[in-house]
Amino acid sequence: MLSGWSVSAVLPPLNHLLRQGGWAQARLQPYAGYGFIVEAFPFSLPLVISPQGLFERTTPDAIPAATLHLNPLLLARIATRDPMALRSVVIDGDAQFAAALGSVFRDLEWDMEADLSRIVGDVAAHRVATSVHAVQTWQRNATDSVQRSLAEYATEESPLLVKRHHVAAFVAEVDALRDQTARLEKRLQLLSEKH
Repeated sequence: MLSGWSVSAVLPPLNHLLRQGGWAQARLQPYAGYGFIVEAFPFSLPLVISPQGLFERTTPDAIPAATLHLNPLLLARIATRDPMALRSVVIDGDAQFAAALGSVFRDLEWDMEADLSRIVGDVAAHRVATSVHAVQTWQRNATDSVQRSLAEYATEESPLLVKRHHVAAFVAEVDALRDQTARLEKRLQLLSEKH
């Protein structure tokens, strides 16, 4: 269970993101009063949807309408903006509420440029946001390139991994050998019965 201080630290940024995307509040408002728990071992965060479509702290003994199960590895993937990570979150409970929560968390994004513009002005905020986006794109491309290079090395240079078509050919050869062995056993059995 997260302490009161930890929940107080988590709620303002989450609600800020919900306010930035007014669509998210509108999507959650029909579920006002619905509680849910975010289970991220070893922490548990009990929340409820407010009438404004925001998150509020609720009591740990409240019965949740849904539970979101996250593991530490999944949290790390979410933090790195892995698009497949949110699809791995397991949500139990009321199906419609779970679907609404899932869509909000999946589509929720921080509008960094809007927040920065209040501090440094529109032009500087746009330049910073553009630079951050360029660095993120470079990082994503570099990661993809390294993964492709490692996969190529593992299959071509130092065959630690086997190519799919080689596995298929090996399986076909094993099947053919098995069939030939079975036919040979039948022939030997017929020959031994004749003698």
